[in-house]
Amino acid sequence: MKNIALPVLLLVISCTSQPSYSSYGDEITAENPISTNDFLTAVSDTEASFKIEGVVEEVCQSKGCWLKIKNDQGQSIRVTFKDYGFFVPKDIAGRSIILEGEASAVTLEEDLAKHYADDSGKDYDESMRKEVSVVASGVLVRDI
Repeated sequence: MKNIALPVLLLVISCTSQPSYSSYGDEITAENPISTNDFLTAVSDTEASFKIEGVVEEVCQSKGCWLKIKNDQGQSIRVTFKDYGFFVPKDIAGRSIILEGEASAVTLEEDLAKHYADDSGKDYDESMRKEVSVVASGVLVRDI
């Protein structure tokens, strides 16, 4: 009986432990984020604060100075970082994150949209100017 107790206890502990995160920018907590679907329903042209949980779709491969997450329907959300004050690792595509920041629907200046397309290695087209944007003050990247 003693031989089984320790492995079972370890299994229970590992199944109930909270995920761990690497933190970038301001310290934030992992409590009570909303999904990308709920966020995209709530966001408008007016700036508002949100805490969002999502999966990283793409990261700036130049510096890690922006990332994109998307909802279940494939609509992207661009995330930049407050005051250009921090970056995220360039290899976190596919990882879960929680971020907190100010969000709104925006129309980008053409030069900025071209810059983002270049950072992504994509050809620019006019539709890239309209997007939902978040300026994150803090990001938690779920550890593997």
